Amino acid sequence: MLVTGGAGFIGAEVVRALLAAGHDVSVLALPGEDTSRLAGLEVRLLRGDMRSPEVIRAALRGQSWLFHVAALYSLWAPRALLYDVNVEGTRTVLEAALAEGVERVVHTSSIAVFGGQGPGVDATEESPYALGTRDPYAHSKFLSHGVALSFVRRGLDLVIVAPTGPLGPGDRGQTGQLLLDALRNPVALAPRCEVNVADVRVMAAGHLLAAERGRTGESYLLGDHNLRLGALVRRAIELAGLRKPVLELPTAALLPLAHVLAGAAQLSGGRPPFTPAAVHITRFGLRADPAKARRELGLPSRPLDETLRDVLAELRALGCLP
Repeated sequence: MLVTGGAGFIGAEVVRALLAAGHDVSVLALPGEDTSRLAGLEVRLLRGDMRSPEVIRAALRGQSWLFHVAALYSLWAPRALLYDVNVEGTRTVLEAALAEGVERVVHTSSIAVFGGQGPGVDATEESPYALGTRDPYAHSKFLSHGVALSFVRRGLDLVIVAPTGPLGPGDRGQTGQLLLDALRNPVALAPRCEVNVADVRVMAAGHLLAAERGRTGESYLLGDHNLRLGALVRRAIELAGLRKPVLELPTAALLPLAHVLAGAAQLSGGRPPFTPAAVHITRFGLRADPAKARRELGLPSRPLDETLRDVLAELRALGCLP
């Protein structure tokens, strides 16, 4: 079976879950992409761009299952690039899967497709898209979700999973950086926002369960815990044995700063830690109800403290914490 995006945070855990279940796994990674998360794993590593029909067809030849995890996750990438990778790239991959006779596809969507229903409201798989076009990443995932459903109508046996906020060792994204900054700075800062988070290993298990038990054409939210980001930060600080204030910043305070940081990043060519579009999302939150995945797939749960302790252990091993 083939995993696109198998070198990424979620993708590498999907690879581990498949190997643990006894499957032979091939991974498609970009030329030059960091594959350190796959170190020591017995996988067939293929290099190439999934947007190339020739590359993806060759990678899929003889494969029975496809896990399409690859996507460009970025709050600052140009809109055109996000759409090219996440929307048209998905179209190219699924065209190849149909042409090569792949028996089952698991497409990785996002909480962005269902979340943002409003403060205190849990998104479900029936929730309408609510985040609009202001955030190019969210909109690109919504469009790619639609592309995936269009291939179901063309006869592809495809199931969709929509991870919420992944959390765990190896997280170098937004949540991982939020926790690291909170643990290292004198005052811990967090957006005033409610989200759903789940251990990345729970999400990986959900991918395999979707392949084994998911209903064709159905979507499954892969999540676990609803909580405020401030509460997440506060608990990580407590488990680390630290004492410091935690300041939860409302949208009104974050938005001017986001515009300043975005402008500075444009001048310097750097990347802002967050964008006005990302701050806009905090107004609505990304809560979720994973009941459908638990009921139909048997999605497991993992104690939040256990995940945070694993994160802290990794940060200490890397010398990021005392």
